Amino acid sequence: MNDFGSWLAELPDIPRGKNETLDPCDLFTLLSEFTALRQEIKMQNREQSKTLNKFTSFIDAYRETSELFRQRSRELDALEERIRLESEKKTVKLFLDLRDALVRGLSAATKAVKSKSFFRPPPKGIEEIVEGYKMAVRRFDRALSIIEIYPVQTVGHPFNPRTMRAVEKKTVEGIKKEIVLEEHVCGFIRNDELLRIAEVVVNN
Repeated sequence: MNDFGSWLAELPDIPRGKNETLDPCDLFTLLSEFTALRQEIKMQNREQSKTLNKFTSFIDAYRETSELFRQRSRELDALEERIRLESEKKTVKLFLDLRDALVRGLSAATKAVKSKSFFRPPPKGIEEIVEGYKMAVRRFDRALSIIEIYPVQTVGHPFNPRTMRAVEKKTVEGIKKEIVLEEHVCGFIRNDELLRIAEVVVNN
């Protein structure tokens, strides 16, 4: 290309006449320069094609690596979420017995209030104890709801074998069959996962 540029620069500025012909040597030189130029362009095209192919391969590899990274990130996020949920479930199960004790205390205190009579007054301060138990159970359930764990609704609801276990059956007139009458053990559920099955008494 440099030689061709030098050759063009050395051409005279004076235009040739109409009858003046090109020197055969000049025409040969011109054709030679164009041939060299064409070969140079071909070589450059081949190099550009190689570079483009390498660049395309790099882009494809980058895309594959990026997709693999995103996939691994999603898998790690899912694993982390499973670990978190399992840890919460194991930790919560340890505290469900504490809630059961609160519910039993509330039931006993409520029965003491209902059993009062003229000759048998209720223990002093029993109403405050009942309210204290109720408040404790409400706070407990509110804490569980933060991690999306809720008690299974049983009493007054139809028996559901997926979330309930019938430990006893009774016959109560005026109530439809398969309606839960009492709850012995509260069940708990998170989304579609059953954490603990409820033990109930069902109307026969």
